[in-house]
Amino acid sequence: MEASIEVNETEYFHKPSLVLRVKSTILDSIILIILMFIVFAVLNQFSIESTTVKRICMLFIILYEPITVTLGGTVGQRVMGLRVSDFSNYVNQKSHKNINLINSILRFIAKVFLGWISLLTIHSDDYGKAIHDSIGKSLMTFRI
Repeated sequence: MEASIEVNETEYFHKPSLVLRVKSTILDSIILIILMFIVFAVLNQFSIESTTVKRICMLFIILYEPITVTLGGTVGQRVMGLRVSDFSNYVNQKSHKNINLINSILRFIAKVFLGWISLLTIHSDDYGKAIHDSIGKSLMTFRI
């Protein structure tokens, strides 16, 4: 008689800590503040008063996170050794595929509107997914 052992796939998944996630967010916030100062200092230096140009610059600053996440991670995530992966791809194929731009934008919007409340599910989820990760169909993993 052969013993059958059921292995939970999440046993082998090491979820990044809340502290690492918060550190990466703080680092990205500092980078965004510096970036805003630089962009608007350059606009002022060249006396660019166009509202359209200012709005376009703000749009790119706002889209910093969604765009960089689709390219492999924000600066803060990279420094902390983290990445955002496509959840279904990770679970089904055990590979780290970046999420697409639409899911990244949805994830970002949920993160902005929910704030720290989004992080409440990290410890209760087997994969450590925050609410914004679930909405964006993503998973925070360690960079390999």
